Amino acid sequence: MTVVKSKTEVSRTSSKIGCAKICIAAIMFLAFYIVSELRSSDSHTVVKLDPNHLQHSKFSMRSLMGDNDTECREVRKTNHSDQCDFIKNTDDCALDEGFIDYLKFTYCNFNSSLRPLALIILFVWWVFLFIGLAVTADDYFCPSLTVISKTLHLSHNIAGVTFLAFGNGAPDIFSAIAAVGNAKNGDAGLAFGALLGAGVFVTTVVAGTIAIICPFDAMQRPFLRDVIFYLLATFLTFTVLWQKEIGKIEAIGYILLYVLYVLIVVIGRYFYQKTKKTTVLAEITVSPEDAENYDESYPNSVETSCEDLGEGKPLLPPREDKEPGTPFEEFLSAINPIDVGEWSDMKWYAKGYEVFKSPLVFLLIITIPVVDYREENHNWNRYLNSLQIFTGFTFGALATKVGLDTIGGTFPIWVLLMIIGLILSIAVFCTSKNDVQPVYQPVLAYLGFVLAVVWIYIIANEIVNILQTFGIVFNISDAILGLTLLAWGNSIGDLIADTVMAKQGFPRMGMSACFGGPLFNLLLGIGIPFTIGTIKNGGTYKIKITVEEVVLVSFLMLSLLTSLIVVPLSKFRMSKPYGILLIVVYIVFLVVAILAETGTITGDINP
Repeated sequence: MTVVKSKTEVSRTSSKIGCAKICIAAIMFLAFYIVSELRSSDSHTVVKLDPNHLQHSKFSMRSLMGDNDTECREVRKTNHSDQCDFIKNTDDCALDEGFIDYLKFTYCNFNSSLRPLALIILFVWWVFLFIGLAVTADDYFCPSLTVISKTLHLSHNIAGVTFLAFGNGAPDIFSAIAAVGNAKNGDAGLAFGALLGAGVFVTTVVAGTIAIICPFDAMQRPFLRDVIFYLLATFLTFTVLWQKEIGKIEAIGYILLYVLYVLIVVIGRYFYQKTKKTTVLAEITVSPEDAENYDESYPNSVETSCEDLGEGKPLLPPREDKEPGTPFEEFLSAINPIDVGEWSDMKWYAKGYEVFKSPLVFLLIITIPVVDYREENHNWNRYLNSLQIFTGFTFGALATKVGLDTIGGTFPIWVLLMIIGLILSIAVFCTSKNDVQPVYQPVLAYLGFVLAVVWIYIIANEIVNILQTFGIVFNISDAILGLTLLAWGNSIGDLIADTVMAKQGFPRMGMSACFGGPLFNLLLGIGIPFTIGTIKNGGTYKIKITVEEVVLVSFLMLSLLTSLIVVPLSKFRMSKPYGILLIVVYIVFLVVAILAETGTITGDINP
């Protein structure tokens, strides 16, 4: 369930989320640089390249190093003058997905003295992309899913555990798909690190914070269901890591396990409503049909002052009416990436954040149609929507690289799709009016869904490539990058949104999201990419694991077991001591993970 705030609140919340991401990212970037410098002081091995082997652009890694299996991280041990050639001719450094080769950008476009400048540029670009990923998912992907679920006549319950859950978990899932797709020699540490690291963070820090700021009584059935399913998924992941491979059946099993979870939620809701003719929510009696808009676990009486704040409030406040203008003025207003109406009320950092993200927001606006039932005419804009159809088809063809292929070896596919988009754009403009949305407007939501998926996937690919570049430059494992930068970046929004929800009087919604959301991300974040990977690899995907992955999955199981044991013993009371205990678990987890990364904790897990 999503609490929809006013436009001002959304703008301010977005600014806080963006600034929080930047602050956390800056701290982690500085920490990684310090660790890198400490490590480099211990490394004195330099591999010199034989100039006789450098035959312009045709020499291979085999002639250079005598082995095509050389890891890209070995670039740190080569002479500065030879590092660019090493990057260009090492198979492990080759770019599989994405549009920008960040390794070549770092090692070939900047000499050793200017390399810190290259890293600063990459860091700013990484922050920009991470903000763009969140904006795309929240403002373009989720609205499309809402319309799709409505046009398919899905209940709130089914839509919540399918489409809306997919919308909330899109950054994690597509980041995992990109990480597995870019993995070299089975090293999928970035994917496991992000999924498991985000799971540990959300089930400890976020859940613990909610319990601390707003203690409440959890309902037994939903809590036990989510924790047990999540624990089962984590154990399955531990088994996969221990075997160091995943088969096609196991990968598909993750997806089927989620389907089973959805069925149990739906069937459980059905029987719950049959046994309750009416549901009393904070002294408000509603029918079972209307109760679908609320969390089923709400008690039949008011329990705490914190919960009194919001349980009787409407979840969907009405939108403010806007003054109409000419069609062209509305078009210009719609393509403006900065909210002019709220500009004067923003703090200086919020204004900076708006300006910082505006280039990408502008591109999103002109390529992704958004249908919003809360807006007048469902956000219909004849000029803009006609433009989006043309630009959307063209962008989709080029972004997916499908358009780079040709028909008959001569006619580019992107030209064909551009022509189709132009024809459809003209057709929409000629068959619609300015002030009334056409009957086929919901179809635009399906186009918007596809284009939002394309945007999220290409942004996720670029983020993964940048993180892998940082890992090579700073000599940091993919698992650590996943459980810190990638996991925190994808989870900081959950921390802010869920805690705000708890303060507004909906702690059960926030706590439910702490277990249901990561469960969804883990099952589909492993199920989808590894199903694709096993199909490409002949039915089996070999996995190279490190001590960090073992630490990750072990602490996620510890976190879930802690909740599964402590909460029932506390009579399902989410108390402050319980919240503090969860945060302590996360602190211990970080300490152990750092010790494993620095080699203090070792283990022979890849004999």
